[in-house]
Amino acid sequence: MQAHAHKNNDWKLMCRLALLAVALLLPAGVQAAETRIALVVGNSAYASGPLLNPANDARLVAQALSQLGFEVIERRDADQNTMKRAIQEFGERLDKGGPQAVGLFYYAGHGVQLNGRNYLIPTKANIEREGDVEIEAVSADWVIEQMRYARNRLNIVILDACRNNPFNRSMRSADRGLASMDAPAGILIAYSTAPGAVAEDGSGRNSPYTTALTRAMLEVHQPLEQVFKHVRADVMSATAGKQVPWEASSLTGEDYYFNGPAAALANSVPTPVPTPVPAPSRSAAGATDTATAGSGAAGMSGGSSTAGSGNSGFFAWVSDLFGSRTPPPIPAPAVAAAPPTAVVAGARAVTLLRSLGIDTTQMDSAHDYPPDTIRHLVAIAPRHVALGSTPEQIGAALALCKQYAADCQPRDYADERLRQVTLAPFELDATPVSVRAFRQFVDAAQYLTHAEKAGFAYAMAPGSDRHEQRVPGGSWRNALKQRPLDDDSAVVGVSFQDAEAYCRSRSSRLPSEDEWEYAARGPQDNIFPWGDDFGPTTRSMNIAPHVTDGPVGGIGDRYRGLSGNVWQWVDTRGVGSTRVLKGGSWLEPNPANKRAATRRYELPDRADADSGFRCARTLPVWPDVDVWMARLQ
Repeated sequence: MQAHAHKNNDWKLMCRLALLAVALLLPAGVQAAETRIALVVGNSAYASGPLLNPANDARLVAQALSQLGFEVIERRDADQNTMKRAIQEFGERLDKGGPQAVGLFYYAGHGVQLNGRNYLIPTKANIEREGDVEIEAVSADWVIEQMRYARNRLNIVILDACRNNPFNRSMRSADRGLASMDAPAGILIAYSTAPGAVAEDGSGRNSPYTTALTRAMLEVHQPLEQVFKHVRADVMSATAGKQVPWEASSLTGEDYYFNGPAAALANSVPTPVPTPVPAPSRSAAGATDTATAGSGAAGMSGGSSTAGSGNSGFFAWVSDLFGSRTPPPIPAPAVAAAPPTAVVAGARAVTLLRSLGIDTTQMDSAHDYPPDTIRHLVAIAPRHVALGSTPEQIGAALALCKQYAADCQPRDYADERLRQVTLAPFELDATPVSVRAFRQFVDAAQYLTHAEKAGFAYAMAPGSDRHEQRVPGGSWRNALKQRPLDDDSAVVGVSFQDAEAYCRSRSSRLPSEDEWEYAARGPQDNIFPWGDDFGPTTRSMNIAPHVTDGPVGGIGDRYRGLSGNVWQWVDTRGVGSTRVLKGGSWLEPNPANKRAATRRYELPDRADADSGFRCARTLPVWPDVDVWMARLQ
């Protein structure tokens, strides 16, 4: 009887240990019997603009999520009805999962933003104009609404839908990439690249983003936000900084783990206590037997089970896991966090970020932040800024104008009213394009400017500062016959189309008016690129300035020639079919017309004696990070 009870106790103990072993091998969320529900959609087979990877990406993500304990609804190459029904099913399951459920939506394929809203494109969508989008596409907001209705504790939306798509060219109001979406409480929205930018589909079987995402979900044993930081680092590395993933989060409460905290898993495995172990003696059958004095249960000390137990395989497996042998290796975090050496007070960080137009709604002014966290936000966050002029600034501009001219009118500045804009990282050329640089382009491309083909350009009529006249034979090659040509001066006599052609040859582009003005004024909202003093604009010039002449200005004093050098074409439509020019030229006699907010309109094929340009480039990170981080030191 006593022996039987002893064996029965051993069996109960083994069962308990086996259950514990299984629990330890599961992700942390699964250990807690947490309901995890995912909808995964990947669309590749488009009639217009087919994509190589999204269907493969969906398969890879679905497999990874299944390993992590998610119930996965998977749809590949789905039409609109299939996508809508899948979203409906996802919402129903999430609602039934209860308040502790975790929901995840992943989409790969074409997406488009229209009037600030994001739409996911089904494979059979027939989109030929803007009005077709709401009818043919699926709004990303529908997914958010399903999550909001379920009222579960945490949701994750992942959009790898920023690939350059074939539908934008037929929609005037459509922008590149996806728009930033507000994340309601308890939701994290992850984008494969920054809002307004375009992601890469990838040359392999999967996109760079999905490759990094699945690896991080399975291997990084850190909180959710840290997982996406690993994703961002991997994608930036894989794309040489061309693609920078982005997240918007309003998560609250405890940290969430895809795959359990590594430290917790490691600590949950009992540390073996060394016990005296006799030297092994080989039995007649050739097996090695070991025994532990007073162990009370065979096999618990790291050896094989007692002969005749009938459970040698099971006992050996548990023995290997919990005995005195080295326990199974536990995966370490992908990147060990270095101990912080300094922190930034939340109040200072929030003040700086708000001055740059960076959203701080998820930050706590009473909380300290690592400098790297603030640097990251400064580096890649979109900036929401006000440009143009306040009524007071317009009044001051009118008063300044009247000091130099008698015919100044309020209507001359009415087009400068304040406007709210959102800017992604970019950089302007440090100076306007010089005659020398433009000649190199023309010679290499065998390019003829519009003025050269037309046989004339425009210059101010003698004795006038408002009326232009044709200059037969005038072009950039002879400075429109107005002055000696100087290779170090800004090129003039170029049209908007000429400026575009030059920038394209350098894999760059013309800046928008918003970009030009923001670079010139900065967050301080300066009147002129160097500040509010108009003195430098009144200097007397008898010859055209070089591109490096004049005071430095703009954000971080990175630029020259932003004001008072040449008028500069920007890629923004003006009145009717005109384009906008910024900066005011050295021939402009009135300093009020050299302010950063000043606008001039010209037809895009017009070339004249004081209109030039500079190029811009879209960047993965803002170039002025060090300027602003220095203010926190």
